[in-house]
Amino acid sequence: MKDEALLELLEEAAERLSIKLGYEDLKKGEVATPGGIFMLRGERRILIHKGLTIEEKVDCLSDILSGLDLEGIHLPPEVRERLDKRKAAV
Repeated sequence: MKDEALLELLEEAAERLSIKLGYEDLKKGEVATPGGIFMLRGERRILIHKGLTIEEKVDCLSDILSGLDLEGIHLPPEVRERLDKRKAAV
């Protein structure tokens, strides 16, 4: 599966989990991070650095989503396998 399609499926998974996803410039200022998940006013959000390559965005979002409960949503087998591998690596 191409990275563009994989990124789209991962973005849809975040949406189905009711997590707002955004891409911002996270490399300026005091904090330099590729991305992460946080709570803001009781709402889960994911921010990813917009300057990353597609592959890096896929890796970052995979890392974040692999730490969440995804049992309630349908994911293609290839996506679920990738997330399971990321979870096992942590």
